Amino acid sequence: MNVLICRLPKGVSVVFPSSNCPNCGERIKFFDNIPVLSFIILGGRCRYCNEKISFRYPMVEVSTGIVFLFVSMKFYLQPELIKYLVFTFLLLAAAFTDMFTALDDDFECGIIPDEISLGGTVIGLAFAFFFYPGIFYSILGAVCGFLILWLPSFMYYVVTKKEGMGGGDLKLFAMIGAFLGIKPLFFILFFSSLFGVLVGLPLILVKKNRNFPIPFGPFISLATIFYIFYGDILVSIYLNKMFSGG
Repeated sequence: MNVLICRLPKGVSVVFPSSNCPNCGERIKFFDNIPVLSFIILGGRCRYCNEKISFRYPMVEVSTGIVFLFVSMKFYLQPELIKYLVFTFLLLAAAFTDMFTALDDDFECGIIPDEISLGGTVIGLAFAFFFYPGIFYSILGAVCGFLILWLPSFMYYVVTKKEGMGGGDLKLFAMIGAFLGIKPLFFILFFSSLFGVLVGLPLILVKKNRNFPIPFGPFISLATIFYIFYGDILVSIYLNKMFSGG
């Protein structure tokens, strides 16, 4: 995942060259490339040039390990386990890539590479032949996922002549629809917006800049992972209250 995050936004091959230090270019040996453990053993520095290793690497590794652990516990020994491991991998890759490119001065804004979003949409459609929601609702979810963000984004542009949302977010929502169908899209949109407000408003106040760019991809991914674990429970509670008059 770190390779994808680092190389895809720059248009660099994820296969060649092999892992190397971005400072001295020295090839990283396999024993220095063990997630988290190698970072600790090396003291957070390159073995060859002693340059600091970005904390981004262990952060991505730890986060992915934790999410994979809980996904494996939730779908233990179920056929859907592979689907949801692939899905959460793509969500995390999109979130971290969007976040790190937004913080990088080499990029004007956050980027979610098409290889992740559009490639993930194709993968989601492929899984739908074997798992829920089925190919029909997977296609419908992908289309609606794209439109659910495209329509307000288009209206915002018509009114303000400014882009309110990047194309990567729209494609990411299409990928989510392909994996999960149409049912959870509004739930995910609501909670991603809620998470975005809870984090974004304090940042804008601290920066004292209303135009401070905040990547939306991480909040979309967070809300989707939140739905995977708690969505059915929250939807059931909501429907019970609605039909019971509560």
